[in-house]
Amino acid sequence: MTGKKRWVILVAVIAVVGFLTVGTVLLVTKRKYEDLGAPVMEIRLNGVTLDEIDGGNKTDKYEGNEVTIYNSDGSSNVFYEVEMKGRGNGTWVREKKPYQIKFKQKVNLLDLGGAKKWNLLANHADDSQLRNELAFKIAEMLGMEYRMEGRYVELYVDDDYRGLYYLTHAVEIGKDTVDLKNPMGVLVEMDNFYGRWEDHRETNNGEVLVLKDAVSKDMQEVAMDDFVSEFNKLETAVEEQDYETILSLIDVRAFVQYYLLSEFSVNPDAYWTSFYFYKDGPEDVIHVGPGWDFDMAFANRKWTNWLGERFYSPRETMIRREELKPKEFFDEEGIPAEYETSLLISQLFFNLMDIEEFQEEVKAVFQERLSGREVEIMSFLAEREVDLKELVEKDSKRWEKTTFDEELRQMKDWVRERMEYMEEQYGEGAVRKPVL
Repeated sequence: MTGKKRWVILVAVIAVVGFLTVGTVLLVTKRKYEDLGAPVMEIRLNGVTLDEIDGGNKTDKYEGNEVTIYNSDGSSNVFYEVEMKGRGNGTWVREKKPYQIKFKQKVNLLDLGGAKKWNLLANHADDSQLRNELAFKIAEMLGMEYRMEGRYVELYVDDDYRGLYYLTHAVEIGKDTVDLKNPMGVLVEMDNFYGRWEDHRETNNGEVLVLKDAVSKDMQEVAMDDFVSEFNKLETAVEEQDYETILSLIDVRAFVQYYLLSEFSVNPDAYWTSFYFYKDGPEDVIHVGPGWDFDMAFANRKWTNWLGERFYSPRETMIRREELKPKEFFDEEGIPAEYETSLLISQLFFNLMDIEEFQEEVKAVFQERLSGREVEIMSFLAEREVDLKELVEKDSKRWEKTTFDEELRQMKDWVRERMEYMEEQYGEGAVRKPVL
């Protein structure tokens, strides 16, 4: 064998070994699990049990795990050296935990686009398991530039069935997520509750801004300075109702789309947590999105606010002036005084809705993108009901939850009423009342 041939063989062997170590292997085998219409994700843990992960800190990272995805066509993809950790805030303390998995390189799972980080949303508080996906559908109908998308998977960890999960990208910068290019591009979360326990900046009005991702790690602090400075200018312009300046600072259509998504879904997290903005460098304006975290939206009967009050009436608006001030009961619970403002609801959008020009933009986008599309929304829910019924019922049995049929019927009735309300407020001929 010539030296050249030995060199070629050696390179090929190294490439194969490296691929098998950190990459993926596509196999065609007999399906291991019952086919209920969704792929199965199987995770084999490395030197740790799921009980240890669930009982630990959500930020603890566990490396060296193996992930296999079994597809309906009999094929399976195997990934090695996968990192696993917990994720979420309020969702992490629930019995059925959400997780994040991270690959050594970008992988395209279930045709969702390439990424290293992937979320497994448990949807444990949502007995329909449809609320996040419905919100992402509404975001698509509204034409939001960056919107989340996911696929349902049945999750097994070390042969233990963990239920139905919704696989999505993490909210981060990337070609198939939020595609920013400028070295000063940043993705920022407004989080007026959990953000106070993280490294954060505050605006002049006390809004808590957390840097979630940046195009350049070397430039991220300067980029964040630029973002906060522009956001302060926006707050001032909105308070002064200086619409010309507002137009120079924001992507008005993106703000309108987010407002309509939040208002249509009656999302209790809107305007205070899981609330994302992005800016692609100093020359760009501030955009809103992607919309995130809707498991308590669309009249989820399990949701109550911090005072135990339910908030899912189809006639309610998400404009919550009364929640501007901190609640006194925080002191009674022994939370330190510096966290008294944890319940600060951002007034930015509420002040925007005081401005006639912004109100007209809201009506225009609603009439262009959502008005008259109730049948399409209900058809989507009907299709997902057929696709998910067995899957959700299997999950409900595992976690002893409300029946799928009962929850979905209630949600469908609410969505019909909500669409009627939206047509009255923003449809053709509607006259917006001043915000109180």
